[in-house]
Amino acid sequence: MQKIAENPVSSRETLQKIAEVFRVFSEPTRLGILQALRARPRSVNELVELLDTSQANVSKQLRTLFDADLLHREQRGNQVFYSIKEEMVYELCRIVCDKLNRRARADAEVFFQI
Repeated sequence: MQKIAENPVSSRETLQKIAEVFRVFSEPTRLGILQALRARPRSVNELVELLDTSQANVSKQLRTLFDADLLHREQRGNQVFYSIKEEMVYELCRIVCDKLNRRARADAEVFFQI
C-alpha cells in the first residue's frame, strides 16, 4: 500500500513550473493564436492578418508559445508555419470556457429572477 504524503503541497520548484505553464495562457493574443491554429497550421503573416495586430507582437507571442513547447515550427521557403504540438491546450481552454458559461448562465438566471 502506497503511503500518502503528509504534505499535499508540491515543492516550490514544482509549483513554479506549473505557474509558468499557466502564465503562457494569460495573454489574449496568445489565446487568439491558439484558436487560429486549431483549424490548421498558419504562417506568421496569416496570424498577423487574422489577429489584426503587428508582426512584432505575433512573433513575440509565438516565441513564448514555442518556448513553452506548445507549438511546432516549420520553415517552408521564406515563411515559417506554426501548428499545435500539445493538444492539451484545447482541453484547458474548454474547461475555462465551461466555467465561464456556467457563471454566465447563473448570472442570467439571477437577472431574470429580479
